[in-house]
Amino acid sequence: MNRTKDVLVIGDVMLDQYLSGSTDRLSPEAPVPVVKIDSQFSVLGGAANVANNLAALGAKVSLLGVVGRDDNARIVNELLESKGIANQLLDVDIYTTVKTRVISRNQQMVRVDREQLFDDDDAFVDHLSGVLSFFKGDAIIVSDYAKGVCSPAAMKSILTWASINNVKVLIDPKGTDWSKYEGAFLIKPNVKELEELFNTKIENTNDEIAQFAKEIKQRYNIDHVLVTRSEEGMTHVHEEVLHIKSRKVDIYDLSGAGDTVIAVLVYLIQQGEDISIAINKANQAGSYVITKPNTYAISNSELNSLN
Repeated sequence: MNRTKDVLVIGDVMLDQYLSGSTDRLSPEAPVPVVKIDSQFSVLGGAANVANNLAALGAKVSLLGVVGRDDNARIVNELLESKGIANQLLDVDIYTTVKTRVISRNQQMVRVDREQLFDDDDAFVDHLSGVLSFFKGDAIIVSDYAKGVCSPAAMKSILTWASINNVKVLIDPKGTDWSKYEGAFLIKPNVKELEELFNTKIENTNDEIAQFAKEIKQRYNIDHVLVTRSEEGMTHVHEEVLHIKSRKVDIYDLSGAGDTVIAVLVYLIQQGEDISIAINKANQAGSYVITKPNTYAISNSELNSLN
């Protein structure tokens, strides 16, 4: 199979920064370890990590979101260029979102976030409309991290345009206002996001997850609901309910696994795979990347080696 098609990723763009070093003493100022930094590097995070996963698989991908006018935005732009990701970012007067992780002895010691909510709907929707007018693909991924890009106004523009142009919209959701996702092709929440939506504790069992997934499907008129359930695998609700078991792995780093799942899913659907097969493979890919350090993008050869 080699049916490379355009994919547009829309969402909250982040930079994942890693500071790595050694720890051999406590600070005299407070009972906390002192990390002597030996190295540092940055990788694409958030919606940009979804795009990075698609690019690593060989997809033609464009990224639409916002960044600030700062050094971290420059790093994001350089990384996008190096990965062959078409840059459709809007630069605005906010901080580029950065998650800085301090690592010592293969353990995350602390994470420091710098972010600023984006709230200029008019500017973004105008930019979005221009990008969509030139988009020739058949799939859009919305990667919502609740930083302001995926507002109700933006989602209305995306879903209205997609409906008219017969383009599938697949969504990684956040928050409690899922009415803005109404009419999407697929939505991929995890159990925590279900609990936030329904404001209740949800047992991670087949029956209970299926019940809430069916409610989402009916309430928001969404064709496919795919719930990721950590060690319990996934549950897919369409015309029938399918439970997919997760393989047992040694977890190294959980960051970015959900990004990998939706990227692999879209890539395989565009390659002509049946969605149930694509979901199984995406589940395997999600289990694979958490065995790798840091935010990790799976390659095509690695994906093909999974069974």
